[in-house]
Amino acid sequence: MGNMKKNSPLRKIVLTSWFQAALPAVIIFIFMPSLGSRYNLKVETVKFFGDQLLYSDLNFDKKSEKLSQGKGTPYYYISVYNEDNQIFDQWNYPGIVDPAISRMFTGNFDEDTWEEIYIFTRIEDSLFLNVNELIQPSGTRLEKLFITKIGVVNNEVTSFLEPIGFFDENGDGYKEVYFSITTAFTLQPRKVYFYDLSNRHLASSEYSASMFLNPEMRDVDGDNRPEIFGASSASGNYRRDVQYTDSSAWFMVFDDNLHFKFTPVEFPGFATGIETKSYISLTNRNFLLTYWAGGTDTSVMDPHVLIYDSAGNLQRKRLTSEFGFKSIIKPVIIENDKSDRIYLIGDQVLEVSDNLEVVNKIDLPYKTNFSIFQYDLNFDEVDEIILHFYDEDKVVIYNSSLQELINIELRIPFEKWRFSQYYSGDNRKKTFIQAGTFKCFFELEKNYYYYLFFLSYPGIYILFFFFISVIKRINTYQVIEKEGLRQRLLNLQLQGIKSQLDPHFTFNALNSIGSLIYLEDRQTAYDYLNKFTQLIRVMLNDAGRLYRSLGEELEFVTTYLDLEKLRFGEKFNYFIEIQEGVTQKEQVPKLVLQTFAENAVKHGLMPCSEGGILKITVARENDFLKLTIEDNGIGREKSSGKSASTGKGLKLTSEFYDILNQMNSRTITHTITDLYNETGQAAGTRIDVTVPVDPS
Repeated sequence: MGNMKKNSPLRKIVLTSWFQAALPAVIIFIFMPSLGSRYNLKVETVKFFGDQLLYSDLNFDKKSEKLSQGKGTPYYYISVYNEDNQIFDQWNYPGIVDPAISRMFTGNFDEDTWEEIYIFTRIEDSLFLNVNELIQPSGTRLEKLFITKIGVVNNEVTSFLEPIGFFDENGDGYKEVYFSITTAFTLQPRKVYFYDLSNRHLASSEYSASMFLNPEMRDVDGDNRPEIFGASSASGNYRRDVQYTDSSAWFMVFDDNLHFKFTPVEFPGFATGIETKSYISLTNRNFLLTYWAGGTDTSVMDPHVLIYDSAGNLQRKRLTSEFGFKSIIKPVIIENDKSDRIYLIGDQVLEVSDNLEVVNKIDLPYKTNFSIFQYDLNFDEVDEIILHFYDEDKVVIYNSSLQELINIELRIPFEKWRFSQYYSGDNRKKTFIQAGTFKCFFELEKNYYYYLFFLSYPGIYILFFFFISVIKRINTYQVIEKEGLRQRLLNLQLQGIKSQLDPHFTFNALNSIGSLIYLEDRQTAYDYLNKFTQLIRVMLNDAGRLYRSLGEELEFVTTYLDLEKLRFGEKFNYFIEIQEGVTQKEQVPKLVLQTFAENAVKHGLMPCSEGGILKITVARENDFLKLTIEDNGIGREKSSGKSASTGKGLKLTSEFYDILNQMNSRTITHTITDLYNETGQAAGTRIDVTVPVDPS
C-alpha cells in the first residue's frame, strides 16, 4: 500500500472498513468448521437380554412388533411383543440355535395378512427350517423341516447360512423361501436352496466347491423373474478335482430355478475374489464386479473393475489402479426408480457411470479400517451409505450424492450390523440396529437449523466490519486526544519559556550587570553576563524537549542559582547532594528542579534578611528518582501575603505533569510539605518529586 498514490481510488477502497473486514472474514470462512450437520442422528441404546432382537410389522397394522429370540430351559424361544411391551405369544421350538445358521427373519410366503417368523436350527449336524405365523393362532406352523447336513467340527458349526428372499417359482400363488449355505474347511454344503413350503419340497443348485457369499436376489434381465448372485473367494480348502473348484473365484448367477443363468466365469488363482452387484440404468441392465488378488502369485490378473451384461458377456473393464485405489474396493449400488447409482469404496469413495467414468469423488474422513453398509435411514426410499470406522469409533453417513449427512462418535464393538425398521403408533419411524450384543435405535432427521449456519457468513463479516469500524473510531479518538495533549504541551512549553524569562528576573539581571559595569567590576560583570547568556541559550535550545538528562537539569538549576547569588550575595546559600546510585544520565522532565528552586528562592528565602539555605537532594529508589528541594524560608503561609507572584509557574508545572502522566504508564508525583520548628513556627518548605527512571 506504500506504492499507492495518496488520493488514488484503489487506496480509498483499501482503507474502507468494508474492504478491511473482508480479508479476516474470508480466512475465517476457509478454516471455519461446519457448526452443524445436515441431519441430526439420535442414537438410543437398547438393553435387552435376548440373543437376537428384530422389529417387523407382523399383522400389517403399520405398527412394529418386537421379536426376541433367546435360550430358555430346555427350549430356545421366540417371543413377540406389542408396542407397549405386552407379549402376544411365545414360540418354543426344537433344536439348537447357532449364530452362523440361525438368523431370525420374517416373510409372507402365502401373501395373507400375517407375516411368518423363520428360523433355522440344528440337531447335531442336521439343519432344520422352522416357520410360525405366531400372532395368528390358526396360522402356519411348521417345525423341523429337514434341509441338509451341515459342517460341524468339534461341535462347532462351520457352515454359514444366509437368507436371500422369497419368490413364487412355480406360480402356485405361494412363495418359496431362498437361502444359501457355504461351509468352510469341510466339503459340503456349498449351494443355493429354495424351500417350497406349500409342497414341502426342497430344491438346490448343482454340486459346486465354490464359496458363494453375500447372496442377493434381483430381476437383472427384466423378465420379472429374479436372478441370484453374490461374492466368491478362492479359499483353497477344497482339494478334490471338481468342476467349480474353490482354488478360483467364480462369477456365478442363478435363475429362480437355481440353474446357472450362463456358464460361470472363472477368475483363477488362490486368494483371489470377486464381489458382484447388479445395476439398472436408463439403457443397460448389467452386473458390476470388483476383482482383487490377495495372494503372492504374480501370474494372476491384476485387480480390476468389470461390467458384464445379464447374459454373462464382458462389456468393459478398468484396472483398479486407474481409479487411484490402493486397497481392495467394495461396490455399492443405490437403487433408484430411473437409474441406479454406482459407487466404488476403498481408500476413497467414487461414484462412476456405467462406462466406468468417475462422476463424483470424496476422500474418506479417516484412514483406518471400516465397514460399509447401506440402508434407508431417513425413510425417503433411497438408501444412505454408512461407514463404520471401528478403530476410530466413528460413524459417517452419506446420501446418494455423497454429501456428508452426519459424522458422530459412536462405539459399536462389532463389525457386522443387522437392520430392521420400527414403526410406532404415532407414525414415528426409527431404524433398529443389532451388532453382536450391541443394540440401538437410529433416528436420522433433517436438521432444519443447518441452513441457518450459512447466515453465520454474513454475520461474521458484519461483526468484523463493526469491530474494525469501532477500532478506527477508537484510534481516531486516541489520535485526536494525543494531538490535543501535544498541543497543550506545546502551549505549556511556550508558557514555560515565558515564565522562565520572567521580566523581573531579566531586568534585575541586566541591572545587576549594568551596575557591575558601572562599578568597573568587569570580571564579575563578564561572569554574570556569561551565566545569563548560558541560561538563555539552554532555555531556547531546549524549547522543544520534554525530557533531558538529570545532569543537564542540575547544570541548568546551578546556573540559575549562581545568577541569583550574584544578585543577592550571601543572603542565601545552596547545596546540591547527589546520593550513591545516581548516574545523572537518567531522563527527567525539563525544569523539574528549576521551577521549584526558583519558587523557593523568590517566595521562601528572599523575604529573609540573611542565612537562607536551599538544599537539593537527588536519590535513587529502585526504578524511581526522588528529588527533594528544601528551604528554610518563611513558609508558604507568610509568603502568600508578601509576594506579588501569581504562582503561575507551579500551576504550569502541575498541568505539565498531569499531561505527561496521561501519556505514560508510570506517573510523576510531587508533594509540598510545610516545615515547622519546635515552637510551631514556620521553618521552610520541602518539595518531594518522584520521577520514573525510564517512563514508558
